[in-house]
Amino acid sequence: MKIVVVGAGSIGFRHLKNAVSLGHEVYAVDINSDNLKAVDDIASGVFSSLDEALLLKPQVAIICTFSNDHIKSAVTCAMAGCHLFIEKPIALSREGVDDLISIIKKNDLISMVGCNMRFHPGINRVSEMLHKPQTGKPLFADLEFGFYLPFAKEDYKNSYQANRYLGGDLIFDDIHELDSAIWMLGPAEKVLCQRDVLSDVVSDTEDCVEMLVKFKSGATARIHMDYLQHGYARRYKVVCQSATILWDFVAKRVGMVTKENKEWVWESVDTPIYYNQMYVDEMSYFLEMVDKGSATFNSAEESLSVLDLALAASLSAESGQWEMV
Repeated sequence: MKIVVVGAGSIGFRHLKNAVSLGHEVYAVDINSDNLKAVDDIASGVFSSLDEALLLKPQVAIICTFSNDHIKSAVTCAMAGCHLFIEKPIALSREGVDDLISIIKKNDLISMVGCNMRFHPGINRVSEMLHKPQTGKPLFADLEFGFYLPFAKEDYKNSYQANRYLGGDLIFDDIHELDSAIWMLGPAEKVLCQRDVLSDVVSDTEDCVEMLVKFKSGATARIHMDYLQHGYARRYKVVCQSATILWDFVAKRVGMVTKENKEWVWESVDTPIYYNQMYVDEMSYFLEMVDKGSATFNSAEESLSVLDLALAASLSAESGQWEMV
């Protein structure tokens, strides 16, 4: 399959390398010549112009530009007939999103918004446990993510994560937890959010976010995210009517305790923090759906529930009130 990766930064490099490893013909587009040099020996060709790359008539476009440019690049590629893989988040606002979805439908394209955590064996095991009869209805979830932003890269203050315009808003950068909460608990109804700058790590974006989310199912979730913790953290706890489930990414384990056994039963999920296989599985799944002509589980349209929750959370952080999703 002929593929064009639009944006050859760190995530674009990863997707390009993985798509090549899956046996596909992959090209890269970026206005940054250093990024193109980094992928030159892996890609089938590199371009500084998207229009020029589209002359190759690729079947698939992988959109890995900064979040504020996702819709523009995706529309251009969809108009050229490309199936779309769009890195999370699909956008930073609703502007242009409905037009993109209309083009996708009109051209009968397959789309997917990348949420690699859905392909992590730990969170997949949690999902399996939630569907066991003895678990019961989910009542409450506690989701936590954090890491120390300066550990990410030496010039982190020049990265998109420290630049709100490019998409560094922590709510959108860490949209995985919102996606996971909706995946586990169903559609969100309303949200109360507080975001703070508690340190000198960042100046243009917040470094700590707390939110409460109420779901149409009646369940509630607390979601915490930060750029402050000096060790990577990602933990999910889901309390159900008859069982409690806990996943700890760093401890590499998933556990369940039920009303009947009253003791934790643990399973090992031995994966490293920087776990590339979930990205490989994500890309393999998407390209398989393209090949079959089948809809993905997280199409551009399906992803709107997560985008709308993120936008409502941002609004709540400004208003200081509960906001409807």
